[in-house]
Amino acid sequence: MPISIQKKLEPFYLSFLWIILSFLIISSFFFFFHIYENRTKSEYFQKKKYWDLKLKEYASALKDAETGVRGYLLSNDPNFLNPYHNAIQILPGLESYLLDHCERDDLNDFRHLMVVSHSKLNHIQGHLQKFPKNMPTKLSLVDGNEKMAEFRNIYETILNKKQKRDDLEYNDQKKINDRILVVSASLFLLLSFLILWMILILKKSMKSILEKEIIEDRFTEIEDLYQNSPVGFHSLDPDGYFLKVNRTECDWFGYTEEELVGVKKWTDLLTEESKNVFFDNFPIFKKQGFINNLIFEVKRKDGDSIFVNLSSTAIFSPYGKMIRSRSVIVDVTKTIVYEKELIKSKKKAEEANKSKSDFLSNMSHELRTPLNAVIGISLWLLEENPKPEQMENLKSLKFSSESLLALINDILDFNKIEERLVLIEGIDFHFKEFLKEITTSFSNRAKEKLLSFREEIDPNIPEFIHSDPTRLLQILNNLLSNALKFTSEGSITLRVRNKSQSVDTTIIEFEVEDTGIGIDPKKFHSIFEKFTQANQDTTRKYGGSGLGLAISKALVELMEGHLHLSSKLGKGSIFSFTLPCKIGKGNDLISITSNKNNESLKDKLVLVADDIPINRSIVIRFLNRWGIKTMEASNGVEVIEILYHHPIELILMDLHMPEMDGYTAAVRIRQELKWKEIPIIALTASAQLETRDQIKDAGMNDFISKPFNPNDLLSKLHHWIGS
Repeated sequence: MPISIQKKLEPFYLSFLWIILSFLIISSFFFFFHIYENRTKSEYFQKKKYWDLKLKEYASALKDAETGVRGYLLSNDPNFLNPYHNAIQILPGLESYLLDHCERDDLNDFRHLMVVSHSKLNHIQGHLQKFPKNMPTKLSLVDGNEKMAEFRNIYETILNKKQKRDDLEYNDQKKINDRILVVSASLFLLLSFLILWMILILKKSMKSILEKEIIEDRFTEIEDLYQNSPVGFHSLDPDGYFLKVNRTECDWFGYTEEELVGVKKWTDLLTEESKNVFFDNFPIFKKQGFINNLIFEVKRKDGDSIFVNLSSTAIFSPYGKMIRSRSVIVDVTKTIVYEKELIKSKKKAEEANKSKSDFLSNMSHELRTPLNAVIGISLWLLEENPKPEQMENLKSLKFSSESLLALINDILDFNKIEERLVLIEGIDFHFKEFLKEITTSFSNRAKEKLLSFREEIDPNIPEFIHSDPTRLLQILNNLLSNALKFTSEGSITLRVRNKSQSVDTTIIEFEVEDTGIGIDPKKFHSIFEKFTQANQDTTRKYGGSGLGLAISKALVELMEGHLHLSSKLGKGSIFSFTLPCKIGKGNDLISITSNKNNESLKDKLVLVADDIPINRSIVIRFLNRWGIKTMEASNGVEVIEILYHHPIELILMDLHMPEMDGYTAAVRIRQELKWKEIPIIALTASAQLETRDQIKDAGMNDFISKPFNPNDLLSKLHHWIGS
């Protein structure tokens, strides 16, 4: 626009600006007057509402006081009086405020309300003073309700009258505000049109300025994110030199950006092992254009090193040539160090577990080996036609030694029992004969303490059941032994009932009752915990390790049963459990006292290898009884020597022998082609499950645990050489 025209229009611009300023002043006056008027009235009405809220709070406090006292009178629980005490504290302050700020029209009604409130509080306090000697009468309660109803009527009357006055006053004020608002809005609307053209003039220049500021802000934000990100970023040229690197990565490596960019290669920072990783994966990176999650060990400037996880992407030119790479790295030093420590800890734990297994295996061997002799000799004596008065003693000896073996098995396997790793076997056995052996043994033990032992066996129980007799023996032995231990006079009772039975299954209930010291009901839970007894002096007075009930409970649950306890302190205890099991069949195993069906074993040559003479003697005596010829060896070297000179048909091999143990001997035997088919049965005193895997790995065909059951041994002999 020419300057002359601009000068002519200049007075009009000035006049227009003065008009805008005048309208702005006038509209501002109306606007601020409207704001001031609204604020004044708002505060005025707010005070009215605040008085209403205080009145409601006053009524609520009185109601809480009445409710709290009523709850206290009904329950005699002092906690219910908390609302009453709170009301007593806040009611005077509320009355003072409400009275000071009460409108003149409501003053008489409010004073009347206070009189009723005080009457109600006095009525409540009268109840408290008489309680608990005298409960409030029905008439008194009715009177209290009437006072509360009168209070509510006055309260609602005050609120309703006040609400009507407030609504009327509010509507009048609203009309005035609406008029002022219309005038203010009109002035502002006119002012808006006047300044609109100014906005249009400035729009273009403001737009360019704004766009420039946005670009600068975004650039600053991106740069800050790049430099201070919690992960490292860098770009490399095709030769591996740093083109750009963020501040985070520089801090990790201990270098400045100037010391890296154009000066260092990525491989210059890597350890030798990490360089090999880089060069092995670089061809893959160039081919596919990216690579993810490579772990590198980076040497810091100060000589320390950190571990980073790198993911990288290649940038190619339009002609397919790689011009740079962009990488993101994450510091994983703590994770790598933790993994290394974890590997070390795992190795130590595995070594400790192996030591534990070896210890349990050795202890099992040392404890079970002498028991093998005790049980074997007791079987000999039972087969030599002992005198009638000796028969029961020998049976008790056999049963007690088997009970001791079961206890040793429990202690050695307790960790596996606790972790539910014990295998519950299922075999058919003579249930009534099993119970007879238990009652005979414990009857004799009860007589020694001058106690009466009673048995109540349901005649309807099955003759044979399919279950685990060893585990069942352990449970009953623990419960009956505890009953004997903690009973000094009276009786011990074993009850066995057929709780329910179908065609092929039955549920049998076992119950052990004593008249001993009993158990405090508070101790019921703790006595089933390992190494725990009912009282601190129990172990000192009666002995025991505190494992029996914990083992019994675990075994009962593994056999899908439940162990229950009922007891009275000083009166005795009853332990009971139910056992679901299948009905068994008659035992078809060949009797050890008969040579019937043993013709197929006659004159077979069996080698017995054991370093303990009594163990060899026990096995050989049974073998000879069945018509089997035998040879013996005290170690693996002698076994190999005998095999060279005699046509051995089966080897019974102990695992722990001097010079050459059973494992080594078995491996040596399997290396000879001519001995590959000779059956080898391991004689093991170890209770460890791992031993069975070792036996198989060594090339042995089968195993039998010491102390062994002659029927089991005979059955295995028929299986391997009975044809």
